[in-house]
Amino acid sequence: VYRGQNGTVVRGLSPEMLSASVHKAILPPIQVIRRPGIGDKVFALSATFRFVTDNPGLPVTFSGLDTDTWLQQIPWVRTGIDQTCNTVVNLDNVRCNGGDRAQIMGEALGVEVEDIRFPITIPKQSSVNLHLPKKYYVFAPFAAGNGPRSIPLSVAEEVLRSSPISLALCDVQRYNIGMSTNTFNASGLDMLDVLVLLKNSAGVIGCDSGLPWLASAMGVPALVWGSHVSRLERTMTTKDMWWVETPAPCGPCGDFVGTMPQCRWKENVHQCYAHVSSEFVRYTLIEFDRMVG
Repeated sequence: VYRGQNGTVVRGLSPEMLSASVHKAILPPIQVIRRPGIGDKVFALSATFRFVTDNPGLPVTFSGLDTDTWLQQIPWVRTGIDQTCNTVVNLDNVRCNGGDRAQIMGEALGVEVEDIRFPITIPKQSSVNLHLPKKYYVFAPFAAGNGPRSIPLSVAEEVLRSSPISLALCDVQRYNIGMSTNTFNASGLDMLDVLVLLKNSAGVIGCDSGLPWLASAMGVPALVWGSHVSRLERTMTTKDMWWVETPAPCGPCGDFVGTMPQCRWKENVHQCYAHVSSEFVRYTLIEFDRMVG
């Protein structure tokens, strides 16, 4: 039993911890948590990297899901659960709108995030040989289990059958889609193999999913077709990302939680992605290839 500076009795807390909580200070050791979403884990890691850089020597531990074994490839922070931590920064609770996600997570840690990039240890080679050409682009058309931020499946299938550039289809899930001679099925890979695939690519092209953000953290160029989320809530810390904002009059309506946009996502093709035809995708593939060089 301890007493705070104003005489308050607190069980299980030292006077130092009580005083720190009054002044909203972060008392080490520190546990940072961000569980769902590869993209949001990238935002959280970029904020944590800035915190670690600004506060060298402070003990910080980062935790995702138990299945996020790829976090072991982050060399500058301990990963897992610190049972002795005095401060828990739960980034699962940050707001979804009103600013760039990486910067919002930085606010929770008391730092200003200006760059999404952070060091990742990339394996020397993949465990699978996809027989990819020397120059290829990662194609990431699906988000969150082919959810609302995904481009239409029929469009993705048509592009993979007639792509003007070499593409490697990549997603957490395994897809059996017909391919042309210059497209390759890299879906369903282990995350360590995905890291190698991204690092060796000329760039990543796709929807607002975790793979373009992971590529941006590595410094790999990316092009994203935006849907209901504004570029201002995603790209303010990226360095080599092009964002195609939806021309839909109702968009971008925002990344809402607990509510639904006016179209309610009931259409087979959502209003914010109605312009994303196979012809439009092929055009942007060619333009992105020209920009990357």
